[in-house]
Amino acid sequence: MALLYLILAPYLAWLVWAAFRYPVPLSYNWRSLWQRKVSTLSTAGAISVVVAIFVVVLSLDQGLSRAFVSSGRSDQAIVLRPNSRVELSSTLDRDQLRILKTSPLLASDAGGPLISSECVVVRSLEKADGDGSANVTVRGLEPAGIRMRSQVRLLEGRWLTPGLNEMVVPRRMQGRFMGLGLGQKQDFGGRSWQVVGVFDGGGSAFDSEIWVDVVALMQAYRRTMFSSALVRLGSEKQVGGFAQMVDQDKRLKLEVRSEPDYYADQTKAGQPIRILGNLITVILTVGAIFAAMNTMYATVASRTQEIGTLRALGFRQHEIMASFQWEATMLCSLGGVLGVLLSLGFNGIQTGATNFQTFSDVSFAFLITPGLMFKGLAFSLFMGLAGGGLPAYRASRIPLTEAMKGG
Repeated sequence: MALLYLILAPYLAWLVWAAFRYPVPLSYNWRSLWQRKVSTLSTAGAISVVVAIFVVVLSLDQGLSRAFVSSGRSDQAIVLRPNSRVELSSTLDRDQLRILKTSPLLASDAGGPLISSECVVVRSLEKADGDGSANVTVRGLEPAGIRMRSQVRLLEGRWLTPGLNEMVVPRRMQGRFMGLGLGQKQDFGGRSWQVVGVFDGGGSAFDSEIWVDVVALMQAYRRTMFSSALVRLGSEKQVGGFAQMVDQDKRLKLEVRSEPDYYADQTKAGQPIRILGNLITVILTVGAIFAAMNTMYATVASRTQEIGTLRALGFRQHEIMASFQWEATMLCSLGGVLGVLLSLGFNGIQTGATNFQTFSDVSFAFLITPGLMFKGLAFSLFMGLAGGGLPAYRASRIPLTEAMKGG
């Protein structure tokens, strides 16, 4: 989008200059639009739908990116098996965890060193709307793992008790899946797990995870290996030193990734959504541009006598071209405003997507920001320039004798 406006910058500058320099008033174009209310509103309506879809698609990507980017702390790191892109495909044994827990670089709180041995599995849950099921992430973690995720806060009930078959669930998942109400039970791993707490993940990836005790989860699934370890260092600067220490320790043979980097890599889960959304937007954009172009061509055809009158009064060709280009731009901008207002109805709506690296569900919300609204308006302006350029040029090139006779 920025590249397109960079290419169109000279033309845009000329249009802005023409609005102040040439004597054809913009109020004339505005009145002309409302004299043809049906065609104006139908074209503006088509453009508003395209702009709304454009903004909503961007908000999907924005909401999904926020879910991952807001998940990490700069002073925390995730320890994985080398070349494991996700925790689901990683393994750590107990000896490796014992060595990690003795590192002098670990931060501590009243509960002890801030390191959490964790195990991640995926299980299927029935959707609340009855539309089949989806895989969700179940994370087994230690009490320190809860304390280390400061963006997560308890809303109802209590945190789980180590060693028991208890789970805490995010509020966002309750509306999307069955059997996650406080006090309800879910069966997986050959055990029955009771919901004892509900938390808010603050829009992070943890809004897509069920949390249970790591020991209970490993026993249920007969696991002897952990998936990962979450560690907090004394400061952000110590993350590199900790990674170097782990890399040099021949007993470990593990890889350390900063938590923000790990979750930033997970944003690739939204790539299919982004590609499909862009494809739909391109198709609809072409249709909207042709709708605007058709409306403006019809306008030019019905107003040849007006154009002839303007020419007879001394208005030059480039003045008439600027006038009709502004009319097309105002028409599409009107559709842009309507489209942005329409897109606001999606803000905050909960939805989900499949993480194609773990094949589990990611819960997130549509996020309509002022920046996305501005992009939607800029997008409508581009459609006005593209859809009005040729009709405006046509209007400026109608011969005076033909225009005075009404075509």
